[in-house]
Amino acid sequence: MKQAMRQIGAITVMVFMLTGCGSNDFRTDGIEEVRVSESDGFSSFQERDVVTFDEPEAIRVFEDMLREADELPGVANSVGPEYDIEVRFEDGETDRYYIWLNDDPKSVSSLYDADDTNIGYRLPADVTEELIDLLESGD
Repeated sequence: MKQAMRQIGAITVMVFMLTGCGSNDFRTDGIEEVRVSESDGFSSFQERDVVTFDEPEAIRVFEDMLREADELPGVANSVGPEYDIEVRFEDGETDRYYIWLNDDPKSVSSLYDADDTNIGYRLPADVTEELIDLLESGD
């Protein structure tokens, strides 16, 4: 009996290690296009000067951004976001995000769901680098 309990405990720990504590529920399936614009702040999405990304390689970068974002402790960034991101799905649904990008690997880039700015998400340095490269090429 003790052996079985140890095995169950070990499996449980392994599952938590594989899934990670900072996982999120962001949708990444069926992305049709991603629209990005420089942000005017938290209150609204800027609809001018929008750059649309609809190529598979560009969409993969945004999928990685959403998939690899880890929850940050604390409250939303007090400085307005750099970019507004609108993710449009094949089924007609739309998700919106605010992001801040730091090209310094020692600084945190972050993402917030526009519908819930109480929880922030850290973006890994490699994803940040891909995003910066993609956004610079889209200018």
